[in-house]
Amino acid sequence: MGRFEDFLTRNPAKLWVVDHMSQYRRDISARYREMRALETASCDETSAYQERKLRELLSAAATAPYYKEVFDSHGVDPQTFRLSDLASLPFLTKDVIQNRELDLLIPGATGRYENYSGGSTGIPIRFHQDYRYRVAMSAVTRRSNELAGAFPGARVAKLWGAPQDRRQIEGWSGKTRLWLLNMRYYDTFDMGHERMEAYHQAMEKFQPDLIQAYASSIYLLARYLREKGIRPKYPRKSIITAAEKLFPHMRAEVEGVFGVPVFDRYGSREVSAMAAECECHSGMHVQMPGYIVETIDPVTGKPVEETTGEIAVTVLNNFAMPFLRYRIGDLGIMTRAKCACGNNYNRLREIVGRTSDNFLLPDGRIIHGEYFTHLFYGRSEVKQFQFVQESLDRFTLRVVPGPGYSDQVVADLERGIREVIGGHASLSIEVPDEIPKTSSGKHRFTISNLPVEQLVGSGIGATR
Repeated sequence: MGRFEDFLTRNPAKLWVVDHMSQYRRDISARYREMRALETASCDETSAYQERKLRELLSAAATAPYYKEVFDSHGVDPQTFRLSDLASLPFLTKDVIQNRELDLLIPGATGRYENYSGGSTGIPIRFHQDYRYRVAMSAVTRRSNELAGAFPGARVAKLWGAPQDRRQIEGWSGKTRLWLLNMRYYDTFDMGHERMEAYHQAMEKFQPDLIQAYASSIYLLARYLREKGIRPKYPRKSIITAAEKLFPHMRAEVEGVFGVPVFDRYGSREVSAMAAECECHSGMHVQMPGYIVETIDPVTGKPVEETTGEIAVTVLNNFAMPFLRYRIGDLGIMTRAKCACGNNYNRLREIVGRTSDNFLLPDGRIIHGEYFTHLFYGRSEVKQFQFVQESLDRFTLRVVPGPGYSDQVVADLERGIREVIGGHASLSIEVPDEIPKTSSGKHRFTISNLPVEQLVGSGIGATR
């Protein structure tokens, strides 16, 4: 059945039909070709392209109440706006999105839909995207996969856990969709000993070409396999890591166990996969046809390069809720130095301090920290949160209240947490005025104080 599935997904005739069967697919193909052409364009050509796209976006943004106020107060004329003028615009922050959500919307956006993020800074927000963004996101994902050696119809194992993604593959229609895409999905919200063994067995049978995973989840699986003395025969091509920081020791562990290269990727729910590694592994290429990425001094807001700065991103393809100079909450190092691969796009040499922890529960299950951040998706009553595992059976939830915060909100959150940690574990709920950042300037929204050694091998068995 696997070979038949490969034939269906890799058949050139079928791929041609898929790329032309609908306006949506044709738009993705056109966008993809446009992106590829710009990769080897000169810096001047790329800048001119970005400036045209930016002017178009600003003209639409001027119809949103919030941006009309901003443009009027800053004397912005979208028709004459230059790329060099971007620094004159104020930054967009999560607080602004929380407080002015409806005022940020462009009236009449085509195919507008809501999306949510727990955010790497622990500030949950609701935002809006549109048809143009979906098309651009699909094209960017396709190109990012190609940089990691993926090809159309490749067998993909997804070690993931976002509820938005899981809902798309539930039921018969979802399972059929996965089969037609030659993809398998493995839920990272429960990665205890038995579950990791089951995932390993399933992937040995499926033999994926590519694994796409949370960085900490594939690292945890690699540690488990090494502790068990298992040398996996998959994936056949590469591993893509995303959603959190990939530390050097994690890359070394994963590549050592699986025997294939790891390609890191950077993005979020708000801005998709805006940067990805190529075969040179010397940083992540920013997808400049869709994004203008700045690194700034967190205090002064002035641009910095070749040193750590806060990342601000302008999304050129969201015509539902424009993200102009959005402070995403991460730190990175930007370079304009040309990559040996020949791609002329700017690169993020490194993403500094971006991580989610895994949580070992008293019954032996291991839950990815993203589970707890997803409890806050769409929760405008919460301005900021932090969930901490103090010990095996003791947890702390810190919540900074927002408009509409109530005892019912607390009860709903506690119920969601209790579904995972159980009724006997200790759960303390604190309501501070603010949650301090770490010394690196990041806010860690999930923290496990258990050593990673306790999550693998005998550490798991000892808790059962």
